[in-house]
Amino acid sequence: MVGIVAGATALVLLVVAGGVGWSVGSDSHSAERPVESFLDDLEHGHLSDAIRTAGIDRDRDDVLLTDTVYARAGDKVTAHRITSVEQQSDRATVRTVLTQAGRTVPATFELERTGTDWGVFPVWSLRAPTLGSVQVAVQGPPRSTVQVAGADVRTDASGTASLRAFPGSYGVHLDGGKWLTATDSTAAVPGFGATGTPVVVATTLTDAGSKAASAAVDAWVDACVAEPTPIPAGCSFYAYGADPANTYTDQKWTLESRPTVTVGGWAVKGWAVSTRSAGSASFRAQFTGPAGRGTATAGPITVRAAGWITAFSDDGATFESAIGKGQADSGS
Repeated sequence: MVGIVAGATALVLLVVAGGVGWSVGSDSHSAERPVESFLDDLEHGHLSDAIRTAGIDRDRDDVLLTDTVYARAGDKVTAHRITSVEQQSDRATVRTVLTQAGRTVPATFELERTGTDWGVFPVWSLRAPTLGSVQVAVQGPPRSTVQVAGADVRTDASGTASLRAFPGSYGVHLDGGKWLTATDSTAAVPGFGATGTPVVVATTLTDAGSKAASAAVDAWVDACVAEPTPIPAGCSFYAYGADPANTYTDQKWTLESRPTVTVGGWAVKGWAVSTRSAGSASFRAQFTGPAGRGTATAGPITVRAAGWITAFSDDGATFESAIGKGQADSGS
């Protein structure tokens, strides 16, 4: 009788243990587990582990997807809550609510069944979630280097950069050296798959940059004045009325007053240059012709300067004129 009771008790214990084991096994193999693991790693700053869990592929352009950079980000995900789990035979959907920057943000994760453990419990793998992106547009020379959360990022030929990023906020800084300056800003990524408002980095010239820009315009004016021809190529002033029957020699421009300019903000091709006050120049040449010898003169002729400061180098600024032959001025 005792043996029968003992055997019955053992059977009950086996049944209970089996039930507990099944419950534990089912719980540890539920579809929400990989999501929990992924978000726990994210909340604790273990970005590399989170990326590995989610199967996210990184390439060399993903400069924001590192532990070091993510540690500098602000407004990160600090908590989460699973709101629902829809589980089918080979796929599952887990819906969550994330806490980010003091507000709740919904996020949905997809999983697929990739096998079984012990031939019984499903193994779920998290599909790589769509990340958000940081968008930066520099109002300055294309292919400029900016720092996003301390990582160097180079803009493309249009002056923009797009970077994959996890939810958070990322500081944007441009070091313009002695020529340029820009106000620091912040790029926000408000959740997974979210594209934050593009950050526009507006550059302005420093005092050194403004002086270099004025010097570049002065050099352009001087080069125009130095041309021994009545129509200096690509310049804003010219003289006309030459008699084709005459031969002209000793042709010379004289700058009587220099134009002053204003350098404004970036305008597609460069920092816009406009004439604040016009200068003037006169032209003089000797001629020989059917009527004999003489001196030809023209002027004073208005000298303007408009265009763009397109670049800076160790030698200073580069000025590109927007005014061609006689487009804004009349000759004499």
